[in-house]
Amino acid sequence: MNFSKTNHYLKKNNRNFGINALNVKCPKAALVLLLLSVTLNNCSSDDDSTSSEQSDYYLTAKVDGVDFSREFVLVSALADDTDIYIISAVGESSIGLTLDRPISTGTFTPTLGGATVLFYQETNPFVIWGATEDEGTGTITITENTDTYVKGTFSFTGVNPLDNSTKEITEGDFKAQKQ
Repeated sequence: MNFSKTNHYLKKNNRNFGINALNVKCPKAALVLLLLSVTLNNCSSDDDSTSSEQSDYYLTAKVDGVDFSREFVLVSALADDTDIYIISAVGESSIGLTLDRPISTGTFTPTLGGATVLFYQETNPFVIWGATEDEGTGTITITENTDTYVKGTFSFTGVNPLDNSTKEITEGDFKAQKQ
C-alpha cells in the first residue's frame, strides 16, 4: 500500500480522520484500520444481490464468548487501488478483515509492512477494536479462493487504541462472495 498516495486521497476528499488521535505507532496500520472502518460504515446490506445469491455466504464468530453471525458478507477491493482486499460483515456491529492482493490460501497475521488487519466495530457508540501490526494479535487462514468466493477461518484479540480495552474474537469462520 502506498501511504503517500492514500494520504493524498484522504486529504483531497476532505477525510481527515484524526489518525494521530488513535495513537498507533505505524501510520499504515492506522490508515488501513480507518479506511476499513469508513468502508464498513458506508456499506449496507442493501444491494442488488438477492437473498438466494447470498444464502451460501456467511461470517460467524464469538465476540467475548457471545455468538456473532452475518449472512451478508462480501469481498471487495479498496477503490483507490491500494492492493488491499476487504472481507466485511456489516450490521450494528461489524467484523472486517483485510489482506494484501491477490488473496492466496494460507495463514496470515498482522505484520510490519503488510495490510493484514482484523477488527471488530460497534456503531452506537462508534468503537473499534483492532489487531494490527502494532497492537492486538490474530490470524486469518484462507482455505479456499475461487473466482466467486473466499473461504476461511480467523481469530484475534482486538485492542481499542483509545482506552486499551480488548475484545476476544474466536471461532471465526466465513465464506464471502467476491464482488
